[in-house]
Amino acid sequence: MTEIKLAKDAQDVLDKFLFVFPSASRTVNREKALKGVALQLLTKGAAEADRDMVLEAIEDMFPKSFEPLTMRLRDMQALAALAESQKEISQEHPVVKVRRWGIPRVTLDRPVKKVLALLAGPRKKGNTDSILDAVLQGVNEAGCSVEKLSFPDITISPCIGCMACEAKELETYCAINDDMTDIYRRFLECDAFVLGFPVYTARECSQAAAFLDRLKALRSPGNYKKLGKLRKGALVVTWGWPTENAYNHVVENVAFVLKLYGVETAEIVTGSGFWEAYYKKGTAQLDEKGITQAKEAGTALVLG
Repeated sequence: MTEIKLAKDAQDVLDKFLFVFPSASRTVNREKALKGVALQLLTKGAAEADRDMVLEAIEDMFPKSFEPLTMRLRDMQALAALAESQKEISQEHPVVKVRRWGIPRVTLDRPVKKVLALLAGPRKKGNTDSILDAVLQGVNEAGCSVEKLSFPDITISPCIGCMACEAKELETYCAINDDMTDIYRRFLECDAFVLGFPVYTARECSQAAAFLDRLKALRSPGNYKKLGKLRKGALVVTWGWPTENAYNHVVENVAFVLKLYGVETAEIVTGSGFWEAYYKKGTAQLDEKGITQAKEAGTALVLG
């Protein structure tokens, strides 16, 4: 890469940003950041990058989930004010935001009659569950019944990598004998699948991860043919940081994984701002317009 000139304050910002990475990946992320800086220099016709250009490059090249760090580097007071704003719930101007994504329509060669929903998170009646229930209310209003399962009521053990599902076709789909055996059957029978989960540490929560890993049994040679028909999908995903698109990359990755199992995601509803006082169960209901959007997503899943 051509040598890039950085002002002293710009180099300081870059060094502080890279310090959060382990040494094993620091070099590759430095190169990634500098590519963004090079683009900034080219776009602005500058010979030397200042701190603001480095911050803009980082924001362009890295996921939105790095925003807390870039805010700390850009304006510590703004970050402190944002954190302070979530220590008490504002009824008039709540920071929680529920948003229905605008994504292309998905059609099936048959009507949606069976909908299976899974709360892949630890908190029943929590904010993920509240938004999920709004989606399912929309499903019901469209005249379709839904079967909902919640992780606190079921047992799904992690995949142990035994590869028994690859060795031969199993009646139980997987060698592990738990509630996933029945969920495989219900999953294969449904016309639409709705998955709800929170993001805790920059990825899907552990319950969702266990479920997605266990789906692998359906891609084994003996079971793959059973996937057969295409299914519609809907995702409900929440996180604490109050930026609406902070973890879009996590949502998009789960949609990609579900596509491997014949689920084409037709609706996505995300919720942000569930942090500090707003983590309290039910605060998602403060965004009445967002909850209405969630209901509309459920109706569209069936009728759209």
